[in-house]
Amino acid sequence: MTMKKSILFFLLSLILTGLVAQVPSKVPMEKAKLNFPAPSFSHGGEDPLIVAPNPVVASKQSMDDPVIMRTYYDLMTNSSVQNRLYVYPDGSMGGVSTMSLDNAGAFTDRGTGYNYFNGSAWGALPTGRLENLRAGWPSYAPWNNGGEIVVSHHFSTYPLVIMTRAQKGTGTWTQSELAAPVGAAGINWPRMVTNGPGNSHVHIIALTTPVASGGSLFEGLDGALVYNRSLDGGTTWSGWELLDGMTSADYIGFSGDAYAFAEPRGDTLCFMVGDNWNDCFIMKSTNNGDTWNKTTIWNCPYNLWAGGDSTGIFYCPDGSNAIALDKNGMAHVLSGFMRARGDEAGSKFWYPWTDGLIYWNENMPELPQELDPDTLMAHGNYIGWVQDTMVFYQAETSLAYYYLSMSSMPTISIDDATNQIYAIYSSMTTYMDENGVMFRHIFMRSSNNLGNDWGDFTDLNNDFMYNFLECAYPFASARTLDHEFYVSFMADDLAGTYVNGSQGAQGQSEITDNSITILKPIVSSVNDNRNGAASLNVSLVFPNPATDRCYVDVQLERESTVMTEIFTTTGLRVLSSASGNLHSGTHRITIPIAGLSSGIYICRVKAGEQMVSRKLVVE
Repeated sequence: MTMKKSILFFLLSLILTGLVAQVPSKVPMEKAKLNFPAPSFSHGGEDPLIVAPNPVVASKQSMDDPVIMRTYYDLMTNSSVQNRLYVYPDGSMGGVSTMSLDNAGAFTDRGTGYNYFNGSAWGALPTGRLENLRAGWPSYAPWNNGGEIVVSHHFSTYPLVIMTRAQKGTGTWTQSELAAPVGAAGINWPRMVTNGPGNSHVHIIALTTPVASGGSLFEGLDGALVYNRSLDGGTTWSGWELLDGMTSADYIGFSGDAYAFAEPRGDTLCFMVGDNWNDCFIMKSTNNGDTWNKTTIWNCPYNLWAGGDSTGIFYCPDGSNAIALDKNGMAHVLSGFMRARGDEAGSKFWYPWTDGLIYWNENMPELPQELDPDTLMAHGNYIGWVQDTMVFYQAETSLAYYYLSMSSMPTISIDDATNQIYAIYSSMTTYMDENGVMFRHIFMRSSNNLGNDWGDFTDLNNDFMYNFLECAYPFASARTLDHEFYVSFMADDLAGTYVNGSQGAQGQSEITDNSITILKPIVSSVNDNRNGAASLNVSLVFPNPATDRCYVDVQLERESTVMTEIFTTTGLRVLSSASGNLHSGTHRITIPIAGLSSGIYICRVKAGEQMVSRKLVVE
């Protein structure tokens, strides 16, 4: 990115960033009327229809948030994000993502990208997929007494692909396959978790291939969501089951990725299902998958609707779901909030300017069939929304389409020791890419009483560099380590995805290099803030502009080790200065900048785990 573009982006950021709202925003009437046809398929990784002739190669850094892999393939899910990150009790981590290093756009090398954190550092960026064939949509989990397992799909009429190795972080991977149910054309979009002795019990839910993706009806369903398990690490399988309450008597079919699997608690398993055109519900087993019980969260009036009359406009979940079990086995769920409608011919439509994040737990009653933001807010179910109200006054062409709510892609983590729940999601900002399309950031709210009350909103991408990046597809580790957890997400120079944009969706149309990034640990607190404003206050840089040296006043509430760093707007660190261990109180820090070229920089002050960024102009 050139300095000229960086300056332009910075000026746009100053102009477009509005006040942060602490109440839900109402969409202007002209935006509320916009509707577009819903996609008639779920992406399984088929090649885009258009290939950009001049690929754009991004070169960016994420400051201290490590990048664990890069990928030109940028559609991480159709709606719900899979289990992509696992934190082990010894402090190590495994992370996966769909990855392709093919910048021509055919993505023939697409498959599972994998990286491992050994407790002190992540490994080198992966240079190839785990599988020996084209794959994607990986789920990751611990396996078989110290090993690890990944389940992905080859798509359409093929079996699932299973990768295992005996020792996490090292050794050779073994590849095997898990065939679709007899009578199904194929099996896709898996979700996988493990439990039992040494994590030798493997549980999978996946979707039989729908007609639009080259499949056929299975048991009367156009996309049947089925369950399978192995009690011996995948050596043998019990067979695919179509669970009661999820049959053709209840639904026409399900969509790829409109479901999420919670990290098990002992023998308690639970997964969540739901989107615009199906009930939102959980399936729960307290006996390791022997039997299952269904609990409806929202009763969709159009489960069996196939046209013939108009549905009218209705509020509904958007299909991007997240679920976690607390230490008592109670389910907590999140879902994006959407509006949709169907016409007489059976065509389905969605409303891209709809906003909101729904929360529900098993202590709450079923949501009303006629969903309404105000009613949900009054009952503690509407907990997330766009924070910058100026988003709703941008041009219609400034919103990138993910076919989801403006506040969506949720993920959830629970700290057993404190009963703290972290609700994390991707939401719109008025920061814009070079094409005038708004970026997303990752936001968080937390509750210290299992969802009864929620704290302030925190922008987890509040470091200055993220103002120039799209931040999407977050996944939070279900397990906390010393009251800290980690979040993986995808960062990109352009808003939206190339895979969707190449097939006509508004937003990104050029192929770019995307970073799969890990946020640093976030300390448990109801009003947690990565900027650390409660314990670290930093003045504006002065003088500003500056030539030979500049200063900042740093106020500390407690004794801390202080570091000052200067970055270019493309993320390159050009200066680092340690002030040592400073006592509580106010300190003036001198920053020598005589060797820096003229331009705009970011000055970042770190005190322990707290950090604050300030703008610096060098003359």
